[in-house]
Amino acid sequence: MTNQVLRRAASPRLLYATRQAIADPRVHRSIHRHEDLAELLFVYQGEGTYIVDGYSYDIRPGDLLLYNQGGLHEVTSATTREIGTFCFGVAGVALSGFEDGHMTDAAQGFVRPVGARYSEIYTLCRLIYEQMEQDTPQSRAIVDHLFPGLLLLALSFPSDYRSTCQNTDVVLANRIRQYIATHFTEPITLEEIGNELHVSPFYAAHVFKSITGFSPIQYMIRCRIGEAQNLLISTDFNATQIAALVGYNSAGHFNAIFTKTVGLAPIRYRTQYLESLQGKRGQ
Repeated sequence: MTNQVLRRAASPRLLYATRQAIADPRVHRSIHRHEDLAELLFVYQGEGTYIVDGYSYDIRPGDLLLYNQGGLHEVTSATTREIGTFCFGVAGVALSGFEDGHMTDAAQGFVRPVGARYSEIYTLCRLIYEQMEQDTPQSRAIVDHLFPGLLLLALSFPSDYRSTCQNTDVVLANRIRQYIATHFTEPITLEEIGNELHVSPFYAAHVFKSITGFSPIQYMIRCRIGEAQNLLISTDFNATQIAALVGYNSAGHFNAIFTKTVGLAPIRYRTQYLESLQGKRGQ
């Protein structure tokens, strides 16, 4: 892999730097995208799974994760080891061979292990993070010099076997799942999924069922009911309001599907949940 170079005189702009530590044993950073920035993450501890544009990677300490602008991505913790990352949000990325906001593609890999240079990269990430935290003119000037170097250094690391052992059916199933998870409040059809992912609706449904055990429509229902559960326990919206928020035009239809899926009617589910917490949300 050839090293990437900036194709503009202006350097990328670091918008934020965070140090994230997730202690819960099974934490899921929900599917999301950033339309106006890219992200670079360095995993300094813990293990989990990173899914980006359908490609799935087991991640571990010393991995650099590349998020292209506009790309769907998610991180899941699968062990009791606390996941810790430095996360850098960056605008103005313009690299040779890529469209604006893109740092890599599937062929070059979305995960870059740093290997024996862990301590070096960790120290550089921590220094940039700490300078951003100070937020002074001097510290910002330091960041403006250091971060472009970190970015180019990150891109100089080659990907490993994880980028070449991707199962094409799993990639397609992940893309379908991510599409549904970001559009489940809409009236999704198999034809729309096929058109979006450039495959036949029948093939999309077949692959998704074989990989996940659910049809795309069944998975959409699970997404809707899961969000309804969140709204029931975190808001005072009534069942009709929640039905509309998760994509159902008929409150009666929503109640029937929720009851069949969960085993309780929506309001009874809320009541039972609050009773278990003695009426206190957020515990």
